[in-house]
Amino acid sequence: MMRLAFLLLLLCFFRSVSAQPAELRIGLWVAADHGKVPAAATQSALGVRAFNEELAREICRRINLRCQMENVLFPDMLPAVEAGRLDLGFGNYLRTPEREQRVAFSDSIWNSSSRLLGSVEGIRRLAKRSGHAIRFDQLHGQRIGVVSATQQAAYVESRAGSQGLSVVYAKAMDELISLLRDGKVDFCLVPMLTAYDSLQREVSGRFEFVGPAMVDGGLGGSVHILLPKNRDSLRLAVNQALAAMRADGSYHRLMRRHFPFNLD
Repeated sequence: MMRLAFLLLLLCFFRSVSAQPAELRIGLWVAADHGKVPAAATQSALGVRAFNEELAREICRRINLRCQMENVLFPDMLPAVEAGRLDLGFGNYLRTPEREQRVAFSDSIWNSSSRLLGSVEGIRRLAKRSGHAIRFDQLHGQRIGVVSATQQAAYVESRAGSQGLSVVYAKAMDELISLLRDGKVDFCLVPMLTAYDSLQREVSGRFEFVGPAMVDGGLGGSVHILLPKNRDSLRLAVNQALAAMRADGSYHRLMRRHFPFNLD
């Protein structure tokens, strides 16, 4: 009986190992559609993408699997993970009930909030005209830019009618910043960390965050890695790798290499 139980245990183990791919297909969020960029060409990049790439490579190392990186725009990431074309998706993805119907989530990797972004001239002009500090719920008749298929887009859409807002969509953050630079939107509602990354490539002092950080209505919370729903063993392995990185301090050392602030 004990021999039979041992054989069954070995069979379950080898099935689990064989179900795990030798190479993980990993999607990395990019702010603009620059085509297929070789992973080696992005090693010196700063900000969110470089942080995500280093985190992904360390997770792969700790779970003893190779990883193949692919640049993916935000609206394309979740459908690719849902369809199984990607094994892991790294972006500024909050965990929501709607998304939980489609994909699985790792443990939290950082915390996110949203904020209005505008040009310095536009902010001063509106503040002078209105006579009070600028807040999203006090905006009326403004053109608000958002990246499509995001929590920010859903939030603005839900309030556009009551506040007389025009919603202008972009496919990626760099395109959204361009709309603001060209005067095609008055403000953008953006995840702060993602926008911060893009603003490092802009002329200093041209744009400003305005109003308080926003977390209600799906605009803030914990950010997670996306996984296909049927990959429980992979999700467990990723979570164990994340926990080990936090325990030995390597996660926070990685964070400090890319950002001048704590993301927890």
